[in-house]
Amino acid sequence: MKKLLGLIPIFVLFASLLAACDSSVMYSDSKRIDDKGWNASDKLIFNCEVEDTTGNYLCCLDIRNSIDYSYSNIYFFIKTIYPDGTIAVDTNVEFSLAERDGRWRGRQSGRYIDGRYPLCAFHFPQKGIYQFVVSHAMRDTILAGMHDVGMTIQKLD
Repeated sequence: MKKLLGLIPIFVLFASLLAACDSSVMYSDSKRIDDKGWNASDKLIFNCEVEDTTGNYLCCLDIRNSIDYSYSNIYFFIKTIYPDGTIAVDTNVEFSLAERDGRWRGRQSGRYIDGRYPLCAFHFPQKGIYQFVVSHAMRDTILAGMHDVGMTIQKLD
């Protein structure tokens, strides 16, 4: 039994290395939402350092909601701040989290649904740190049922 327990850290390290081998992912981060709900004034900030200005990238939002989430969709305000300080106009984006018949989109595990939703194809014109500021744009000031929101940026071939 002790030998088996000793192999667990090795297995975890090996699995982490395999997951890190996806060279197309340039950036990935996730922010936990407060259990009391996501206040519309609470902004999630994702800072992405860009070195390659020659490629095209796919920006996605990773959404983890509970089965208790009251809506079938979600709206976001997304502001992009370029390395030189230029601010892109706020973008209002909607994602459908459920099918018309009520089935959740994404992968369900217990009480949570994980989904990745394409936001946009993007070309980074400048090297440096890009800041993406995300807030929800739903009618409820306090949005219940959201667990995590993340951003993943991967290079397109």
